[in-house]
Amino acid sequence: MRFVDLLLAELQQFGCKSMFGIPGDFILPLLQELQSRNQLPFYSLNHEPSVVYAADAAARSAGAPSAALLTYGAGALNAVNAVAQAYVERVPLIVIAGFPSRHEIDRELAIHHQAKSLDSQRRVFAEVTELQVRLDDPVRAAGQLRAALQCCYEQSRPVLIEVPRDAIHFQCLQLPPYHTSRMPTHEQQLLVETIAKRLAKAQRPVLLAGIEVQRFAAGEALENLALQLNIPLLTTFLARAAIAPDHPCFHGTFIDHDRPANSQTHPHQLLQESDLIIHLGVIVNDTNFAAYPEFAKGEKVMQLHQGITHFAERRFYDVQLADLCQALTAEHLPRHHSWYPEAIGRTSNIDPTQPAPGWDTTTLVELIDVELTQQAETVPLISDIGDCLFASLHAHASQLLAPAYYASMGYSIPAALGVHVSTGLRSVVLVGDGAFLMTGLELGRLHQYGADPIIILLNNGSWDMIEAFSPGLDCAPLPACDLLAIAAAQGARTQSASCADGFLSAFQKAWNEPGCMHVIEVQLKQRRSRRLQGFAERFVQGSSLQMSDNAAASLQT
Repeated sequence: MRFVDLLLAELQQFGCKSMFGIPGDFILPLLQELQSRNQLPFYSLNHEPSVVYAADAAARSAGAPSAALLTYGAGALNAVNAVAQAYVERVPLIVIAGFPSRHEIDRELAIHHQAKSLDSQRRVFAEVTELQVRLDDPVRAAGQLRAALQCCYEQSRPVLIEVPRDAIHFQCLQLPPYHTSRMPTHEQQLLVETIAKRLAKAQRPVLLAGIEVQRFAAGEALENLALQLNIPLLTTFLARAAIAPDHPCFHGTFIDHDRPANSQTHPHQLLQESDLIIHLGVIVNDTNFAAYPEFAKGEKVMQLHQGITHFAERRFYDVQLADLCQALTAEHLPRHHSWYPEAIGRTSNIDPTQPAPGWDTTTLVELIDVELTQQAETVPLISDIGDCLFASLHAHASQLLAPAYYASMGYSIPAALGVHVSTGLRSVVLVGDGAFLMTGLELGRLHQYGADPIIILLNNGSWDMIEAFSPGLDCAPLPACDLLAIAAAQGARTQSASCADGFLSAFQKAWNEPGCMHVIEVQLKQRRSRRLQGFAERFVQGSSLQMSDNAAASLQT
């Protein structure tokens, strides 16, 4: 079969329903062939990081791989940072990058877009993708393509597929249907028994859900297990939407630095008092565990992962978190007594029947949350990094997309296109003025493709997170700019708000006008959220103490 037909069949088999990219000379022949087939829609953006952010969001929201098509060198290398984010946050992203044809290579001339060598692109991507293949041999191309897509699907990680310019002429083998590898029954039973023994000894167990629970669709099975065993259930910062916020066993999101001075948050207290913490697909990182390594490793911690899970005495392969939770539920293990306080549930300082309270980012998100709870349909919430990311913790969204670990700026606006393409749902977007200046020119693409998000633009005239970490830094303020004019020029309906009542009126107006894109600029001045301020203070304090300790140790040496 023709190469393009093989590519389309394989992409569709693994659930890919959309492609994003920027036309470039090394992939133009492939794009022409794809366009002639008209089987998978292709969405153009203006800048390579935005391409990947959109594909990343489509994959996150659909729970299936999505593809980014980029030209050789200049295109693919410009997208590396965004791919790195997808890698560490476990997003099934397919990067299809152009490559020179055999004829071009045989001329023995330096090729435009080439970096240090022809292989520079692949060597760079080796650091941010799980597998890299180059489809330059018609005989091996089908097997290599299957291996890459299978890796992307099973590992939920980006892969790089280099497609030479002349690959469109390849005749390739047709492949048999793909079947997911499953853990052998006896191996799964042994793992279940190992976990059951630990649970039987524990008096105060806690389940901590990580992003793998969401990526591998294990949320419902984990919720059922927690309910049956009567065990409190927490999520990490990155996995906030992995568990239904109204689940009876859900006790909130644990963040290392997210606590008032001289006190503890409810999630922190649960982990502190527990005698068994079962991680399910948790990425151990400094956002959650810098000050509390005992919550990440040690005698009372048991780590379970999709794919490979290992304990001191044994490794288990082909672990499926959803299957594992279902198997544990089927064991009918004894329920634990309620050693913990009642779950927090949905809380808010906002009473919609009363005048709106004081004005800051926390109030802003709580106002949004109250409005969205009144809607019957699902409304995805997309947040960029900075103050809006911390404020978003006050929303109880069932669908939430945010780069809460790698934290690369500019994600949210291109992500709104990915969510629109993959779900058809209308999203609410939180973006700061700094991130807007990075990717705000993608609004025209959203308008072009009929996306109708409500974009909340937090404008305080600075990189506020930088200001929080380093007060008084001269380069933190942003230049004065009419951001609403930029938005309006790209087809958005615009409004401005400088107080809670004004914002509520603007949001309700935007919500009642579906089918078009809205941007509401919110003037916040320097009113950053308490969460961001506390996070910055403790992070800086912890870093300063660590540097002081290192300096003292160096002097002693």
